[in-house]
Amino acid sequence: MAEVMVPNPRHVRLKQLLAQAEDEARQLRQAYLPAIHAMSSGTVWTGPTARKWSADLQERQHQLLRIAQRVTSAVEEELRHHPPMVTETMANAIRHEMAGRA
Repeated sequence: MAEVMVPNPRHVRLKQLLAQAEDEARQLRQAYLPAIHAMSSGTVWTGPTARKWSADLQERQHQLLRIAQRVTSAVEEELRHHPPMVTETMANAIRHEMAGRA
């Protein structure tokens, strides 16, 4: 008789981690926008130093977004290696392994 299939605890945790990473990426996209918009309005600070600072700020935002995308992609890749459902015996083994790493 086939063993009962249950949700894979690792798959569940990775889905949670993916949701968290996507939420953090959304927050990163928004975090710099007020300063970037204010600087590009030309009413807050002007001149060569202001333009340099604004360009640096935009570059920092792009760097953070690229890093966030790499994290999200890495979690998605790892998720593809773990099926959503496993046998109950396998789920117990996975939970035991995950508890040992915590």
